[in-house]
Amino acid sequence: MRGLKYVNMFNRGIQRVKNLLQENGNPEPEFNVDKITAFEVVVRPSLSLNLVTDEKNVTKSVTKLNDTLNDVIEFCYTPRSMTEIMEHLGLKHRYNVKHRYIDPLIEGGFLVMTIPEKPNSRSQKYKRVLT
Repeated sequence: MRGLKYVNMFNRGIQRVKNLLQENGNPEPEFNVDKITAFEVVVRPSLSLNLVTDEKNVTKSVTKLNDTLNDVIEFCYTPRSMTEIMEHLGLKHRYNVKHRYIDPLIEGGFLVMTIPEKPNSRSQKYKRVLT
């Protein structure tokens, strides 16, 4: 990246971004330099949401969300369909399960699709990424 002169254009750079993400608990960012006039930084979300707040309701809902996300990750040790995940969580709405739980876990690199070239396939299953 330094050779392409994308780094430290304004006395800031990749190391600063990496340090800030590490302090926040995020995984290492990915840099895509395939574009002609710009580069892209892919930042994966962290599962450890550290909110300092006096509001007990916010803290409870974040803790519950974290527990649910961890539960989905553990449940998907073998490939699981959306229906199986919904039944396991006791939820009924596919849209909410997909957008609140599955998509963030895929974006965060915790789950992968078994058929990534066809994300809307009825045979689609989700599997935990082994690290």
